[in-house]
Amino acid sequence: MAEVIGTAASVVGLVGTAFALVQEIRKARDKVKGASKTLDNVSKQLGDLGRSLSLVKDEEGLQTASVEQQVRSITEVAEELRSFLEKLGTEQQRKAFSKFLYALKSGDEDDEELQDILNRLDRARDELALRISVAQVGVVGNLKDGFRVAFDVLIETNKKVNEVLGINLVLVDRLKGQELQHTDRMIPLDVSDNEGLSLAGGQGTARRETATDADETAIYDNITLGQARIMTGSIGVENWCKVAKRKTTIAHNKFGQDVRIMTGDQGGEAAARFNDNFWN
Repeated sequence: MAEVIGTAASVVGLVGTAFALVQEIRKARDKVKGASKTLDNVSKQLGDLGRSLSLVKDEEGLQTASVEQQVRSITEVAEELRSFLEKLGTEQQRKAFSKFLYALKSGDEDDEELQDILNRLDRARDELALRISVAQVGVVGNLKDGFRVAFDVLIETNKKVNEVLGINLVLVDRLKGQELQHTDRMIPLDVSDNEGLSLAGGQGTARRETATDADETAIYDNITLGQARIMTGSIGVENWCKVAKRKTTIAHNKFGQDVRIMTGDQGGEAAARFNDNFWN
């Protein structure tokens, strides 16, 4: 329980940092002159991002370790966007005597760099939505006694997720209609549910945990000019009950503009959604 509380507190703190960055980005954007469509799109991107972050901040059930990791990734891209806009604004002010010549225009080098950062921010927000969708909201119990879902809690959170992101939680779609069979609105999960939601345990899980306790990966001296996809972990591993002690070192590589890095294991329906989105 202490670990869960710690994760929630950490997520809220990260969201606060991200919100502060959003405000700084808005101020930096206002100082940049130009008629670029990319520049106009910054405000929309920030609005969408702000709504997603508010959802995570307000809904404790969504404050998982996986979501925390993605919020951290979002803050890194947001910091890059803030730095770029501030640098661009400062450069324009320094050359104010020729501001029309140096105003941002669609298709120029700075505009393309800005578009690249916005694309990465958009993908990071999409990944956040994916991780939110597989959150095990309302799940209570343990491996010995079994798991149940507080359906009313699940539905209330799902309503807010749908309003903001336009998607349903995986758990809602999986349990649809079952609430009518249980007057206490507590829905027991069967074996297939446990496996699909990465709640399966047993000796197999114990062996997998031991095998990954000291998992280390090193990625050095790679060059790619186009897409780069790096996944260090296992797809299909049900390791919900323990975070592996995984160490990944990525250094001295040269990647193109489209790079995605994921460290960790993905199991159950999360693995299916991961495969549908990550490799594109």
